[in-house]
Amino acid sequence: MTDDVTRHVSYFHELDAWTEYWDVYHPESRGRFYFGDDRGEPGLLTRLLPRDGRPPIFRAWTQAALYEAGEMRFREEVARSDVAEAIVEIDELVAGIFSRHFGDPATSAVRADYLDAIHRFAIDDLPRATERAARIGPDDPRAATADRHTMDGDLMWFAWALVLEAADAVRGDNGRARRALQMAGVATGCPANFAWRGHRRTRSEYRRGAETAALLRGRGLA
Repeated sequence: MTDDVTRHVSYFHELDAWTEYWDVYHPESRGRFYFGDDRGEPGLLTRLLPRDGRPPIFRAWTQAALYEAGEMRFREEVARSDVAEAIVEIDELVAGIFSRHFGDPATSAVRADYLDAIHRFAIDDLPRATERAARIGPDDPRAATADRHTMDGDLMWFAWALVLEAADAVRGDNGRARRALQMAGVATGCPANFAWRGHRRTRSEYRRGAETAALLRGRGLA
């Protein structure tokens, strides 16, 4: 692997180590940055994303995406103390991980590097996570995907966007350049994932291949 690819793998591995695979790499977190441990820690994502139900902020965000009048309700839900607390804590974790692996999001080189990493992540073009897969038992529901650095759940692209938009509403300019870049990653990674891997329909102009990769990259940078 090149140094860049090694770093990209390390970035996605660290994100997953605090979330989906917290029990393997960070048991001390008790699933705080995921959906909890079922033993008293409910997890921060439980306040934001659907699992056993649809939290108010998720319902408000989907309505804001569909109806202009929904924006006010979304901002009201974001301002709730329990939601704002969760958003800030998650955003600070992500900011630290991003900084360690990429650097200053205000520089053009970092922007290009990040979008390249997201594209490879989206189309499942990163080296296999063999070490992680070896830690996951065959009966674990994560076994089928533990060896890959990618995202199969189409909803998670939109969940990622929700958290970024909510963090912008709560934190303002604090970290906005990094979040803008990460939102560009969502906006380019999601259609790449759908076009290359067929999880959902995307724009007819997006087709698996170098031309679409270049088009998405240019739009992300813009």
